[in-house]
Amino acid sequence: MNLRDEKHHFAATLVMRLMEVLESERPSMAASLKRQLNEMVSSESKIDLERAEQLVNHYNKHINGLYLKIYARVTLGDFGLYGYAIASSSTVRSGLTLSQQFLSMTTTYYEESLLEDSDYLTIVPNIDHQHHSAQILSEDFTAGYWALLKQIIVGHRGDMDGLILEFCYPAPFYSDLYESLFSGCTLRFNQPITRIKLPASWLSESISLERSKIDLLLSKQLIVEFEEGTHKLNAVERKISEVVIGSHFVKSNMSDIAEEFSMSPRQLRYYLQRSNVSLRDVVLRARMNVASKLLIDTELDIGTIAETLNYSEASAFVRSFKSFYAISPLQYRLSQHDPFVG
Repeated sequence: MNLRDEKHHFAATLVMRLMEVLESERPSMAASLKRQLNEMVSSESKIDLERAEQLVNHYNKHINGLYLKIYARVTLGDFGLYGYAIASSSTVRSGLTLSQQFLSMTTTYYEESLLEDSDYLTIVPNIDHQHHSAQILSEDFTAGYWALLKQIIVGHRGDMDGLILEFCYPAPFYSDLYESLFSGCTLRFNQPITRIKLPASWLSESISLERSKIDLLLSKQLIVEFEEGTHKLNAVERKISEVVIGSHFVKSNMSDIAEEFSMSPRQLRYYLQRSNVSLRDVVLRARMNVASKLLIDTELDIGTIAETLNYSEASAFVRSFKSFYAISPLQYRLSQHDPFVG
């Protein structure tokens, strides 16, 4: 999957969730959409993000609050590698900063700004609030951000009323959908602009996502089946790789990993020796495989990828990558997307 295909991935996810809503509420429309999609498949054309948004807006005329219903169905796995990188962030603040890169991949309509003062971090979309589609765009913006906040960044809190969502229009007649989706949050309608306000006190806290759910952000293919050249992972390497990747590379020493398997470091060392592998090599290979996926399938910068892989600094990541692949991360990325090759 290259950078262009990444947008196709998010487009496909959006259409898949749209189909689920239609099948639930308007079966005849779902059948019509299926025919459209089959025609596209037969012509070997892909659904890009712009086309996916056009489809949602078309059906939004028939189903009120469609974006709210779509994002209510979004699962953790839908966030993929970007979600993994966001979940690897050290704090809510850094996760929100990184989330702008993810959300830029999921919409063609607008960009967001993060404004911080002593009380709140405010997320503001560049929506023309006088435009006739301001409500649809606002629902897309708030519901999309809410899915990311709820599932990865802040989770479910006892003080969710501190999260404020403001809308630049009167409460619609289907405001019960808002109450249901944004359960516990403070909703304000008839505001000058649409925006989301997070308490400043939350920003230094850790990302909420539990480590046990990290593998939902990564394909099993990446976690347990990745190969480097002709090297196929054995059972010991696979199990250790699951722990290492699932912990965002925090657990990478003998003691921490042994504890995960309820054994002593000495016992773990025995299994490694029996498999003729070293822990250092297993951890490095896991890091480099995830690094290569992040370089190819996302537009994350080198510093963010280094942080995701738990390197102390970007230069350390670059040295490791160059030692492993014999080229720099930037060269690797460019070589995978060379428009003059293939």
